[in-house]
Amino acid sequence: MPPVLTRSRSRSSTTTAVDVEDLRTFVTIARTDARDVGERQIFARLDGTARVTLEFGQSYTGLVQPGQHHLRVHNTLFWKHIHFAVEPGEHLEFVVINMGRWWTYGVAGVLGSAPLFLRVERRSLR
Repeated sequence: MPPVLTRSRSRSSTTTAVDVEDLRTFVTIARTDARDVGERQIFARLDGTARVTLEFGQSYTGLVQPGQHHLRVHNTLFWKHIHFAVEPGEHLEFVVINMGRWWTYGVAGVLGSAPLFLRVERRSLR
């Protein structure tokens, strides 16, 4: 009996190490959507950590603890505050988009600039 218990324990400890890797929790903030105008920067802050500046085509991924979190995103004109929960082993992605309206390009042509509206979409990757 003791040899069987020893093998069972070692197998259990190996499984535990693998399970710990599977329980890592990530949040990604991406600015890669084709609908993005590609102008201006978007600033993001997750749970009061350092501010991340995203240009079009960039993304940021951070390792977080499971539980409640707060994401603040803005393009200096429009602000979004998102409260969300993440489960152990989950990978959430927030796609941030600077969008124009049908009249944006006309106003930008006359005035030199126009407001870009901020949109945030949430996706679960795992």
